[in-house]
Amino acid sequence: MDDLSASCIALDLEVGRKDGRIHAFAAVRKGAPPLIHRGGGLGPALARLDAYAQGASCVLGHNLIAFDLPHLQAANPNLRLLRLPPIDTLRLNPLAFPRNPYHHLVKHYQDGRLKRERVNNPELDALLSLQLFADQRKALRTAPPDLLAAWHWLTTAERAEERDGGLAGSTAAKARPAGFDAFFATLREAPRPSDAEAREAIGQRLAEVACREQIRKVLEPSARQGWAL
Repeated sequence: MDDLSASCIALDLEVGRKDGRIHAFAAVRKGAPPLIHRGGGLGPALARLDAYAQGASCVLGHNLIAFDLPHLQAANPNLRLLRLPPIDTLRLNPLAFPRNPYHHLVKHYQDGRLKRERVNNPELDALLSLQLFADQRKALRTAPPDLLAAWHWLTTAERAEERDGGLAGSTAAKARPAGFDAFFATLREAPRPSDAEAREAIGQRLAEVACREQIRKVLEPSARQGWAL
């Protein structure tokens, strides 16, 4: 397990489809027994989760940004865990495994086989997120340096806007790009590229496959379309 994985807390929630409430969750991290909640008072359980996350450098999960974090925010917006930089393996998966059109959390995520039918198991899914993250990191280590530089810049565009005063929102929302910044900075052993460095890297990647004028127009205003690009 790499250093970033070792310092993260992996999290998965089980949320009722009808009531939208958290019914169960599990969190795992290296060097500690898993924290599992099923039934009982959610408030005290979330307090235990916050204590369990103390000292972690990031929070990790599959579809974490669009699903788990908003539910935690709704349940208790004061959780310290919401201030941790998040890393979402669902968002990284198309970068690490671009030939796989199917990105459910499965043991066979690299070959695109469908998720097997099973009862929800937050502990297993949290562990699978850690496994997937390690494999994503391994796969991305082989990507060309200019492509990694482009991804680093594009996936952290919101953080740059926040730094420049252009992004408003909750603490959790503001933390989101920081997780990907930490990931790519660790992977590349380099800080986020400057705008000039990133635009040069993107231009090199697209030079033979896209219209130069359109490349310039897309990159000129800002990197707000980071993830789409």
